[in-house]
This record gives sequence, structure tokens and C-alpha cells, in this order.
Amino acid sequence: MKNKVYVGIDLGTTNTLVAYKKKENITTLSFRNSGNVLPSVLFLDPDTKEIEIGADAYRNGNYKPENRIKSAKTFMGRDKVYELPVNGEKSVRMTPTDVATEVLKAAKARIIKKLKLTEDDEICAVITVPAAFSGIQKEETKKAAKNAGLNCLGLRPEPVAAAIAGAEGITANSMVFVVDIGGGTYDTAVVHLDEDLNPEIISQEGDRELGGDDFDKVLYEYLLEKVGDDIGIDLSDEYKSQLPRENYLGIIAEIHDRSKNIKEELSNVDECYARFDRFIIEGYNNNEPVCLQYKITRKKFDTLCASIYKRIEDRLDKSIAAFKKTGHSISDITHLVLVGGSCYIPSVIELCEKKIGKTASMQCDKTTAVAEGAGIIANSWSAIGKDMRGQVAQSMGVKIAGEKFSKIIEKGSYYPCKRSQIYTTTYDNQDTVSIAIYYAAPDKEDCENIIEHEYYGYFMLSDIQHAKAGVPQIEVTFDFDSSEQLTVTATDLKTGSTNTIKVERSAMIEEETKRSNPTAIDLLIDCSGSMRGESLADAKNACRKLISEVVDFTTNEVGITSFANNTENICEMTSDQEMLIASVDKMEAWGGTEMMKGIKNSYEKILQSKKTDKIIFLMTDGAPNSGDRSEIISEKMRKENNVRLAVIFIGNPSARGYKIAKNVAAANILVGESPLFYTSNSMSELGKIFKKVYTDITSVN
Repeated sequence: MKNKVYVGIDLGTTNTLVAYKKKENITTLSFRNSGNVLPSVLFLDPDTKEIEIGADAYRNGNYKPENRIKSAKTFMGRDKVYELPVNGEKSVRMTPTDVATEVLKAAKARIIKKLKLTEDDEICAVITVPAAFSGIQKEETKKAAKNAGLNCLGLRPEPVAAAIAGAEGITANSMVFVVDIGGGTYDTAVVHLDEDLNPEIISQEGDRELGGDDFDKVLYEYLLEKVGDDIGIDLSDEYKSQLPRENYLGIIAEIHDRSKNIKEELSNVDECYARFDRFIIEGYNNNEPVCLQYKITRKKFDTLCASIYKRIEDRLDKSIAAFKKTGHSISDITHLVLVGGSCYIPSVIELCEKKIGKTASMQCDKTTAVAEGAGIIANSWSAIGKDMRGQVAQSMGVKIAGEKFSKIIEKGSYYPCKRSQIYTTTYDNQDTVSIAIYYAAPDKEDCENIIEHEYYGYFMLSDIQHAKAGVPQIEVTFDFDSSEQLTVTATDLKTGSTNTIKVERSAMIEEETKRSNPTAIDLLIDCSGSMRGESLADAKNACRKLISEVVDFTTNEVGITSFANNTENICEMTSDQEMLIASVDKMEAWGGTEMMKGIKNSYEKILQSKKTDKIIFLMTDGAPNSGDRSEIISEKMRKENNVRLAVIFIGNPSARGYKIAKNVAAANILVGESPLFYTSNSMSELGKIFKKVYTDITSVN
């Protein structure tokens, strides 16, 4: 008979912990060579392609850092791909989700061995995530758990799990303020424990880019400079050092490790020493081991980390403000619980206690509390876990006319919840509308520009009322249940036509890909003189990103054209990614802005493609030369050969080029359509815009 085992997993940026029920107590699982933590580190052997996880992966990666992945959790749900080289073959590509899968596989293997299970036994897990995790990041976490062969009962916020673990000694009807600063994330939550110590989230805040890694980095950079100055070698990068690779990597690894150790030591002592006496530098000190020593006081450490403390203070102020918005006052807080490795730092403890006005509880272990809380939830799933009331971490809504984001469920709303909004049509006799679903980007809740937010997917509502634009009443309802599953329903209130979809981003994107036609895309890049330097570098990076990470080359093909005083065919239409990537570097910035020539040549080029759909991505940062008639070509190519033109303008909307670029895009549309026109003030955002354009054009028939 198949057994069911219930565990809690703290899938951390730096370390992963597993908690399980042993007799009547929740305890953490031990791992080989690393105590009760499993370092969330992956190493790929370049010879055998074998994957290692944990302490061995960390050590082996010291001398082959290009084959080691650390802190992958920080990039979950983002457009990050790791390239791990292997001998004599193409590099192995891995996403942060792939890394999380491998870490969870290693944890599962240890659970099976420790608890003497079989592969057929079911491991049911509650996995914790930062309070600031986006919907996409949560979905990727669930995906990793599924791929690892775990039954993920649900995801729960890390500070909530910590509050439950720290509830020992906390009386009923308590208001617990939890601060969790892990390796890569900062989280707070205020949790109310009722008469039976059941938790309810009152408020929560977080920062996905603030954590213990920041403290390590500050110390590392300080010691790197000190060591470099004393030995007379620039250690800022391998090239500048002019040292043999193994020699350089050994020094860097030693400084990294010592930085982390010093941070931990200074949590218990007022001063300590950074000693380096193991690495040998060829040609230095008669090839004898280097002996260097630096005294670092807690005061010095605090000085170096002053900016990090300020970020924590600002985040605490934000967390307190969010709590007060719920109608409470700071005096309602009864307990302060601190968890995460960085909450051992005395100045962090002092800062939190001062802000909250409470002495931190000593009832729970800062390292294991989150995992233990998850273990308690898992083993009491039917009682406190399944229907736990929580707060929406980011607003959810839809795209409306003008490329704007319209909220339907606001951040901070208590779930389960259901909210509705009424929308209408944009042109006369419109019989179909697209419902494009978005989640608000962190710290950009009030930004209306849709490109700033996280796209989830779309679905269609057909058979709507035939009437003038603005007359039909289309009700869009968002239903967010206790398991954080979002269901969206769109209904025409006149005809009764309705459509409903469960929002699962990966499945929706996959379905969109199936629906999309084979497409030819020509990247038409403005390479005029204004693009010299960083601007052109950003444009090249955006092209590489689109080619290597976004375009589906099983059905689509891409070409590259540049224009300045003249046009240049950088790369013919092809599905060869390597050829395209190699061609990107051919672009050079010079001369004027002959946009019309560029569009004409790109148009003639793309007509040679046999793909069903054809589209040109035009990117420009300025106004074309005088006498430009790009609108005429733009209109012609759509009406005669259905070639679409997406225009991306980088710059200020008040600039002359903005209006021209917008008119060029508008000339390319058919009746009832909106122009494919995108803007940004920053060239560095071009990669995001390219992805957005690609998503738009491959998602709609």
C-alpha cells in the first residue's frame, strides 16, 4: 500500500530545508556534509554532464564557477537562462526553474532515504515562498515541485510559516509581526493567531532583491580590494589580474567563503579576522602561501552595510504602513518574530525592535523556523493549511485600450475573493474581444503602462452585441480562491455569451503557441549616429534575447536589417539561431536616419519568406531625415501583402520622432485594429518590449 508522508520545504535562495514529523514533533532533515541545510547550489560536471546539488556542488564550483549556479531563486519567473559549458559539446541550458527542480529532487531523494520510503510512496509537501513572490514565480515553483515528483499541497508565505513555528509560548489572539531576511529576499507579514492559534494574514510586504547576499557582496568587495592592494594585483576581473585561471579562481573563492564566514562571526563577536594563508600566487612571495590578515570590527561592518540597513528600514516603514491601512495601529502588535540568516545580525535585530517597539521572540530557530512552520502546516493540512485566508500579493487585471493596465483585484485584498469590472468595445460592430490577463509588477502597482506588468495569457469572448463602440457591456470577473487559483470569466450582459478560463500561465502560453501561425520576423534596427555606444549595445542585447530566449524557431524565422544613411541586410530570413546571434555584432552606428529606405528594403526582403504571417519590428530612437514618406510604404505593405509593422520608439513622447513613428504605425492598420506602437524612455527596456511585441503578434490569429 502506498504511504503518504507530509513534509514542509523551505526552498531557499541560499539553503533548502525539509521538516517532517518525528513521533509527535516537527524536526528538520539532515543532509550529508551540510547539517540540516541543503545548499541550493547546482554544479554540472563538464566531462560527465552529471549534476551535483549541495555542499559538494558549492566546493566543486569554486574552480569551475561557470559550471555552478547559486541563488537561482532570485531569478525565478524571469527571463534568465544559464549556459553551462561542457567539453566538446554545446553548452547545457538551464532555467532557474530547472535548478529548483534539481534541488527538490535532491531533497526528495534524501527524504526517501531518511524515512525509508519507496519510490512509490507519495511525498506531500507544503513549500514556502517569499511574500513578495509574483504569480509567475509561484507558478514556476509549483512546476519545479511537479517535475521533481512531489505532490505540492500548496505554497505558503515564508513569514506566515515562521509565525506558526514561533507560536510556542505565544498566547491566543496574538498579533505577530514577522521579519524574514533570507539569502536573496526580504519579507514581512503580520499574522493574527486566533483562540486556537490558527493563522490569518493581516498584511504582507516584501522585496525580491534584498537579502543576505547583499551583506556578503559588500564584505567581498571590501576584502577583494584590500587583498588586491596588498599584493599589487587588480582582482576586479580575471583578465585584469593576468593570473592563471585556476590561480585567480582559487583566490576569488577564498575571499567569497571568508566574507560569508565573517558576516556570521560578527553576529556573535565584536571583532574577527579575515585570514588568507592558503592560496599561492605564481611569481609572488617566492611561490609561498600568501599570509594576509585583516581585522574587521562590527562597527566597520555596520559602516560598510549602512546602505543595506537603510533599505531594510525603508521596507519596514512600508510594512508598517501596509499594516496600518488595515485599520490597526502599531500598538496592536504583541510579538516580534525574526527569522532568516541575516536576522542574526545585531544591527538588524536592533533596527527591527526599534521600529516595531517589541523585543524579538527567542522561541524559534531563525534558520529552521520557516521549514518547521511549513511542516506544521503540511501535517495539519485539513485543519490550518487548506483553507488558510491570505492576502493578494500583487494586483491582477486586464489590458485595455491605450496599452493600459486596469486592476480588477487589488493588492492587499483578502482571499478567497471575487471582483468584477465592466468594459466595452473599441470600434463599431465589434463581435469579438480579447481578454488579456496581467499581474502588476512589484513596486509598480500604480503604473498604467501595460508593458511594465507581467503577462499571463489571453482568451476570447465571441458573439457579443453588435452595436456602436462603447455600447456593449462586458463583465469581467476574477475569482481568486484559497489555493491562489485564479479563474476569469467574461460575459456579454446583453447576449449572455460567456467564456471562462482557469489561469495557468504555462498552459495558456503553450496553447497560444499552438494557435499561432508560422511567422517571419525582420528586425529593422535604427543604426544612425545617435545609437553609438550604450544605445547600440542595448539594442544588440535585445536582439540576442529575442533570438535566444523568446522566438519559437520550430515554426518561425527571423532576419535582421539595419538602416542609417543606407540600409544593410545584416542577416537573411533564417531559423538558424547561431547564424542570427553571430550576425548581431555586424551592426554599427553611423550617419543619418533613412527610415523609408529601411522599411522598403525590409519589406522586399520579408516578401521572399514562405511563412504565413509576416511582420517587421521597426526600432528607432529619433526622427527620420527630411522628406520621409514611411507612412505610404507602411500602408501599402499591409493592404497589398498583409505585412504588419510594429513600431518601437525609444525616447521622449514630446520629441518630433515620436509623432512620426506613431503615424507610421497607424498607417499599417486595417479597420477596427489598434496600431502596433510601443514606447519606452529607456533603450535598456528594449528587450522587454521585443518580447511584448512577439507575444502580441503570435497570440492573435
